[in-house]
Amino acid sequence: MIRKALLASFLLWSSAAMAQDATQADGSGMAVAERRPVVPEPFLRTSDAVALCLSSEPRWVDFCNGLAQGYAEYAMLHDKACIPYGTTRRELVEVFIGPDVVVSTGYIDDLPAFETALEMFIKHFPCD
Repeated sequence: MIRKALLASFLLWSSAAMAQDATQADGSGMAVAERRPVVPEPFLRTSDAVALCLSSEPRWVDFCNGLAQGYAEYAMLHDKACIPYGTTRRELVEVFIGPDVVVSTGYIDDLPAFETALEMFIKHFPCD
């Protein structure tokens, strides 16, 4: 129960931080027009996760590395993917935001990033 509350708090915080970044992006204090409004949700959408992972800002790089690691650990613990020992977090991120993601159902339909990450890890690290 506490873990769910912490996760919900973190997702709300990250959504608020993303909204703040969007507001500050053009320096005017107004949200950048190309971005859709950020609404707190109980999960991170694929397009938002990919956008975060494409950022070069250190806090989002760290966030994305941890996110990819968490998704990868779930995939491995549930025998969905067989990620080789020694695979770095950055390599996991590159699989998650690689060219295959933009043609995935998760990206096109903007599903939860977790589902898309599993799809990418299963595809790139199959258990034979």
